[in-house]
Amino acid sequence: MGAFLDKPKTDKEVSKGSGNGLVYGLSSMQGWRIEMEDAHCAVVGLPHGLDDWSFFAVFDGHAGARVSAHCAQNLLDSIVQVEDFTHAINSEVSPENIEKVKLGIRNGFLQLDEVGFWF
Repeated sequence: MGAFLDKPKTDKEVSKGSGNGLVYGLSSMQGWRIEMEDAHCAVVGLPHGLDDWSFFAVFDGHAGARVSAHCAQNLLDSIVQVEDFTHAINSEVSPENIEKVKLGIRNGFLQLDEVGFWF
């Protein structure tokens, strides 16, 4: 489960932003672990013409920072490259297209996992 420090590092990384009618804030602290293992992603105004969309995610490192950092850097791109997702967001809002967006998000996660992250 990773190594621990004698006492926690309590310095905090703090950030904030706004856009698309949203205001957000985030804070992270290393704590007892030897290194910061968690990662986050906050994007207001997504790429590929999704200016009105936003993406927020927190990734728990679970005894290592490499996979959480990889996910923070790549998950959004993996999702927006899924055909169901891109087709549904460029179509009218309907229950069917909402389900395609959900499926696209799920498949984006699965594609990122399938590509893998080798140590």
